[in-house]
Amino acid sequence: MKPDYRPEDVTAAIVTYGARQSLLLSVLERLRAEGVGQCVVVDNGAHWPVAKDLRAQFGAWVRVVPMGGNTGSSQGFAAALAAARDTGLPLIWLLDDDNRPKHGCLAELLLAYAEESQDIPEDMLALVAGRAEHSIGSISDRQLLTRWDSFGGFHVADLPAKLANRLPLRRQTAPTRRARVGVTHFGGMLFHRSLIERFGLPRHEFYMYADDTEFTWRITAAGGRIVEVADAVVEDLEPAAQETARLRNRFVAALQTDSDFRSYYATRNLAFFESRFRRRNAFLFALNRRIYFALLRRYAVKLGRMEKYRFLRASVSDGLAGRQGPDPRFPLG
Repeated sequence: MKPDYRPEDVTAAIVTYGARQSLLLSVLERLRAEGVGQCVVVDNGAHWPVAKDLRAQFGAWVRVVPMGGNTGSSQGFAAALAAARDTGLPLIWLLDDDNRPKHGCLAELLLAYAEESQDIPEDMLALVAGRAEHSIGSISDRQLLTRWDSFGGFHVADLPAKLANRLPLRRQTAPTRRARVGVTHFGGMLFHRSLIERFGLPRHEFYMYADDTEFTWRITAAGGRIVEVADAVVEDLEPAAQETARLRNRFVAALQTDSDFRSYYATRNLAFFESRFRRRNAFLFALNRRIYFALLRRYAVKLGRMEKYRFLRASVSDGLAGRQGPDPRFPLG
């Protein structure tokens, strides 16, 4: 029989940076209301006195880990995980500094954890809270494990299903309250500290973006389980970061992203991940890449975004060539 965990058994681990004080404080207040036992906040280049201000407001309940500047998301979350593990509490809850759980979110996660952990070792299980902008049943492509040999999340074998989903008379299915996913984001992810002992920490080389994809891929690739819980919801206090997720498809989203910083690291690192960890058939991978770029070019011509198209192709080339870490053209602010 697995232990029956309570909110006080949970360490929340958060990475903050820049001028995001109001966002972080709102999240911490909600975590205190949810009954979280301990919080770890990684100061990854914040523009305000994080340790001083949080100590004054929250006392020993929050531990601050200073990084001395913005070291990127992968190093920030690696530091957060290591510090959360060292608190000694059994469960770790990862959150972005703008991920405010809705009331009762942690209770729902713990209930689901108690049930899911009955038939799988705790070092092979992770749960993740749902996002307010989507419901399970239409989970974003970012979270679903795509087919082997996909490129940019695209696979030619998925085309019939995608076309069928656009038919006006397609059968509607009831929303699923829990869904297994192959990879997921760090924001809202709950797991036992032993999972870190088994799978290690995020890879520093990813620097920004896809570090969560690679880390969570380790779990499911080893036969572990990641479950998204629809009744446990976190809301993003900074919706602008999710703006492209609401566009009609992945190609338009990639072309409409105005941040070259975001586009470069996300595109480069996904290409690196897919080519190193999710490729079995070189021919099929090359075919999916060719079709992906053909479709991307079609949308680029239609939208007048050919310069962006060429930028994305160059970013992919860096990823396929194995380039990782920071790029001097796109430094962190």
